[in-house]
Amino acid sequence: MMAMSSAAVALVAAAGCSGALAGASASTMTGPSNLTHALTAIENSPLYQHSDWGISVVDEKSGQSVVAQNDQKMFDPGSTMKIYSISTVLRLYGPDYRFRTPVYREGTVAGGTLNGNLVLVASGDMSLGLREQRNGTLYYESLPKLDQSYADTGVPGHFVEPPGNPFAGLDQLAAKVRASGITRVSGNVVIDDRLFTPYNGFPDGLIAPIWVNENLIDVMVTPRAAGQTASIKWRPMTASYAVTSQVRTVAAGKATSVAITEPRPGKLVVTGQIAVGTPPTLVVREVDNPAAFARTAFIQALQKAGVTVTATPTGPNPVSLLPPKGSYQPSDLIGEHVSATLSQFANLILKTSYNRGADLMTCLSAVKLGSTDCRQGLTAEVKTITGLGVPDTSVFPFDGAGSDDQGRTTPAAMTAFLRRVRTTSYGATLDSSLPDFDVNGTIAGVLPKSPASGHAQVKTGNRVVDTPAGQILVLGNSLAGYINAKSGRRLTFMIVVGNVPISTPAEFDTITAEQARMVAAIQQDL
Repeated sequence: MMAMSSAAVALVAAAGCSGALAGASASTMTGPSNLTHALTAIENSPLYQHSDWGISVVDEKSGQSVVAQNDQKMFDPGSTMKIYSISTVLRLYGPDYRFRTPVYREGTVAGGTLNGNLVLVASGDMSLGLREQRNGTLYYESLPKLDQSYADTGVPGHFVEPPGNPFAGLDQLAAKVRASGITRVSGNVVIDDRLFTPYNGFPDGLIAPIWVNENLIDVMVTPRAAGQTASIKWRPMTASYAVTSQVRTVAAGKATSVAITEPRPGKLVVTGQIAVGTPPTLVVREVDNPAAFARTAFIQALQKAGVTVTATPTGPNPVSLLPPKGSYQPSDLIGEHVSATLSQFANLILKTSYNRGADLMTCLSAVKLGSTDCRQGLTAEVKTITGLGVPDTSVFPFDGAGSDDQGRTTPAAMTAFLRRVRTTSYGATLDSSLPDFDVNGTIAGVLPKSPASGHAQVKTGNRVVDTPAGQILVLGNSLAGYINAKSGRRLTFMIVVGNVPISTPAEFDTITAEQARMVAAIQQDL
């Protein structure tokens, strides 16, 4: 979604190549004169005097290029690259796929005692019960609120914890262990995280096969009286971590700034200050060892369910105790947690622009290719792109989230892909997972009372960096998706601007709002 250490937050088959891929390559915009006049009027703002614009609008039915400007030029688009990675995992697994996280016994049971080990096998389920709602959907946030996954970025905003139970999946599995007749485990508890090799090479953090509370420690900081130490509540509370507050409560109106440090392994300290009258403020920290963290949490869930575990609950995950990979017997299966459908994960990731979630999907794409190397998921992504007739010279993914600033796409490639993906078995899922213009997700409220509201499906993307001298540069800001035009035409589009120097967060907001005005103009005029 973004790459900022400070300042600004985002609001945010067919016809051949001659239509969707062959538009204008010069900076001159082609298209209906009234519309191009409206679009170029926005581009001619002094804010963009050093910038490059890329636009591609394509008629979905015919493949005809309707509006084009620099549509063959490469841009750093940010999170609109998630369209490619999420399409890939949907292609490989299918929208109706469900993650199944099983627990097996290794040993014999006598008198309620398991003389051996319990093994929880990680499936890549990033929710594991946390966001699951009774109607089968996964909970997500829309602007102006921000999902908890961004609460460790240093970006200001109103971050919200998912309202579910971080232990939901583990509690369910622990209850099944108890229901099987096991009341005591004399061996150990092990997490089998061999689905893929945990990977820390993408920009947004460690990606592992096992997720408990999305591998975050959430800390809610609440001010007290001025001069007092702020109070904190955190979750999930396990023996893995202890959290203390060193946050000062300051007078009303002063700046609020809080952060988490880890001076010693497992010892978290919340520092900074929070002003009187400030609503509770969420900060998060990623756990360092997801498998060990999950093991401790599962042992805690087992004990709560009435199952005694003799092994020490903390410490490393004892992987040496795991049986050969793939050797689990159906007769040793105690129970499994079954997730919502993959379509719901696509919806969550695209609506909130969940970076680590998108990277996880890339790792899972690698698994489907028979690899445990997350980077091979990018190979699968290129196969998805070229399989729909888009040249591999026009899209360059470096991660699943679009957070790597080496990532590139051309606007023409994006619109051709969006058009052709609609002919696939997963195309409708991708479409419905994109944020609805001005209604939900990262595009909610960006252009209030627009006549185009609800008439486009729009993925946002941006890359913003600070220089050591304190300058702010928008490397790329993009919108891409589908437009249901007023005339009844169905359009695919991408609008992207690169290399915009800004001095304030308000200027960044302006970029997204002006691109939204372009979407509205296209929706009304075509």
